[in-house]
Amino acid sequence: MHASLVRGSAPRCTGERMSQLTSELGFCGAASPNVRRSAVLERVCLKARLRTRIGGAPEALVLYYAASVPAHVNGDLRGSYAVTNLRVCPSGCLRTEDVLGALAHGFSRVFIELSPDIRLIHRQLDLVEDIAACAGLDGTVALFHSENALSVLLDDPIKDDADAAIPPEPRAETEAPSVAGYVSLTDGCTLCQHCVWSCPTDAMHLGDTGNTLEIRDQACTGCGLCASACPERVLSILPVATVLCSA
Repeated sequence: MHASLVRGSAPRCTGERMSQLTSELGFCGAASPNVRRSAVLERVCLKARLRTRIGGAPEALVLYYAASVPAHVNGDLRGSYAVTNLRVCPSGCLRTEDVLGALAHGFSRVFIELSPDIRLIHRQLDLVEDIAACAGLDGTVALFHSENALSVLLDDPIKDDADAAIPPEPRAETEAPSVAGYVSLTDGCTLCQHCVWSCPTDAMHLGDTGNTLEIRDQACTGCGLCASACPERVLSILPVATVLCSA
């Protein structure tokens, strides 16, 4: 039975029924939604469980929406995780229960590439929020917009509850800049407003005349949604490093 996903009620999300997937390159295509399965997903989940049982690293599933998937051997260690890559159907049929199934049957984390289709980005954000609302699953699923961003996520190890309970050692810190990212805009902007619609912090907006694109640097978090949504590929994210001075 599928678990409830009602926000605020701390639902028990176990993904007890395997996600209903079908194609090696996609997650749809079955004649009946009640019999859809994916031998590919079930196989990689099984391999992930076996590697974990013999003492392997935590398993991460990376789902790509791009036309090509980076080539490396599934199960190879990248950062803190043994990584498996799969390509997702670009039509947007990936469901919350599909990701829950992967988390319940072999994977500790799932990382999802931002879709190049602006219409699917909000659906991806909703999926991540739904899973984060499940008890014990906050932080298990994340979106990424580039291989560099994925590398940062893969370098972040899973923290045990015991580790989380240990207070950090005190250290002196200088006040860090509030800007987490800087948006670079090159020539070619058509003012389509895809970046404006996708920005979760309203850092992107049209000027008063509607003829210019303005960026509030202080509101930018560096999430990269605007760059992924831009059809002309004229936006890029330049991260701003946080300055910490250890005592």
